[in-house]
Amino acid sequence: MNATLRLIEKQIAMSDFRNRAGQTPSQNAPVPGRFMTKEGAAFGPCLFISRECGSGASLLAQTVGGRLGWNVFDAKIVDEIAQAANIHRQLVKSVDERIHTYWEQTLRELLMDDLADKKYLVLLKQVVTALGSHGNVVFVGRGAQYILPAQCGLSLRLAAPLEARAKRMAEQMKLSLEEARLKVRKIDAERAAFVRKTFKKDAASPLNYDLIINTGEINIESAANIVLASIREKLGVCPKNQLG
Repeated sequence: MNATLRLIEKQIAMSDFRNRAGQTPSQNAPVPGRFMTKEGAAFGPCLFISRECGSGASLLAQTVGGRLGWNVFDAKIVDEIAQAANIHRQLVKSVDERIHTYWEQTLRELLMDDLADKKYLVLLKQVVTALGSHGNVVFVGRGAQYILPAQCGLSLRLAAPLEARAKRMAEQMKLSLEEARLKVRKIDAERAAFVRKTFKKDAASPLNYDLIINTGEINIESAANIVLASIREKLGVCPKNQLG
């Protein structure tokens, strides 16, 4: 939990530094990767990673995040922030009233649906919205791309053949190949059900993504290069060593 708190403090500090350096968005002088809604709420730049279990999303996220200088927030970290009152409170306080207005509007839509765990989903939307408003962030999972404006980030789907993913899972968790196959299928089904129930989206549909990469054929380093090129093309953001 202390590591999560330090990550949030780092994210807020990075955002504050950019603001003090004059990198705040405006209609007249837009910042690369920042998208401003008509109400004046600004988001991004972000990378949204959806993934099949065992497709290498964690390693890719860390690789891309490291080269861009962006923090990585996976599903576990996002859940920790949502469920830890002190960390959640600090993050919520770090955004302005325009972000509060944005998530209040999106929460009205959520509360109209018949969802069992509305309290968690309210917290989830607040966390993702606040992090997205700070920008320079990689989200892994939790449907973040359906919470924030599509224009503020690149939406990526990682996939790979079942056998390749099961082999990775077996090696990482010391399972038999058959146990790994069952676990991969179970996790895939749970993630798809969450996205379908919460956001009314099909996680496997290619129409929901800017980019899909098969990590059964393309290694993580090559995939990272493709993602970085796509971020540069869509958002105008380059790795730190390519700036200028």
